[in-house]
Amino acid sequence: MPKYKYGKQEEWIAFQDFQQVMEHGRFVKPLRDKSFLAYIYWIGPRRSGALERVKGDFTIEKGVLRVNLPPKKHGLEAPPIEVPVDLPYVNLIIEKVKKTRCSSTNPKGRVWNMSATTAWRIVKRVMPKHYPHFFRGNRATSFLNDPTTTTPQMMTWFRWRSHRTVDNYILKSKRHIQIMAPKLRKEIER
Repeated sequence: MPKYKYGKQEEWIAFQDFQQVMEHGRFVKPLRDKSFLAYIYWIGPRRSGALERVKGDFTIEKGVLRVNLPPKKHGLEAPPIEVPVDLPYVNLIIEKVKKTRCSSTNPKGRVWNMSATTAWRIVKRVMPKHYPHFFRGNRATSFLNDPTTTTPQMMTWFRWRSHRTVDNYILKSKRHIQIMAPKLRKEIER
């Protein structure tokens, strides 16, 4: 298990907090850095699930950005991830994909042609307590804060093989605590 200087971050961040980072953060290469952050925020991939993406993994059709995201760690094959193109900062992902070219320094045409260390630094520069993999848990928790999200939906999005993986994130979702609090009042009203 990785060691984190500030510990494993498990507190979910809302879009408004992410927006503050995107609007006021310090970026070395703004398009590269912001598009990478937007991708990991909206998709919630493993770090390699971002760094291995090539231009051909992305298509746009009828207002939807589709990302072919092969499973990792014995996950299941699933249809491409679909993200509405009108979501904030998705335009940066699209722009980065369009500008990606194969070259001597990028022979595979990776969209984010950088090392894992650089990916780590991009996140640390604007969110010192966080790291790329945090956004995977953040996406899962965000989905599960919506009571209509189903286990099959989670398994398909994240390519998880077992429903037990979903259980790990259900416990981090605040919706269950928020639902229970009014039940305390019902006890005294009986």
